[in-house]
Amino acid sequence: MSRGIVQTHAGDDSDGRIWGVEGVNILFLLAGLLISIGLTLLLSRQHSPAFSVGVGAVPLVVVTGYVFALRQGKPKSFDTDLLETLASGTGWMLPANQPRNPLSDASA
Repeated sequence: MSRGIVQTHAGDDSDGRIWGVEGVNILFLLAGLLISIGLTLLLSRQHSPAFSVGVGAVPLVVVTGYVFALRQGKPKSFDTDLLETLASGTGWMLPANQPRNPLSDASA
């Protein structure tokens, strides 16, 4: 007697999308929005509305640029690998002192 094939959807591992923004990226955008609103309200007590909104919009613009330039639609850890490459030049390379066999490494 043969058992039938059961569809488990095991390969459907998506973080989902909200308004076209993937997974956790929406949290970055919301955090940038909240920081922008808070900074605008903080500055509005001492400065003109145009200055307050202009300076308050900076965190949202920076976070939006970061998300859409380095995270949205890119492979996992693309942003950290790119930033590590720019900082030290080793983001996408193997470690220089990697042993041939980690189990026989004498330093462990």
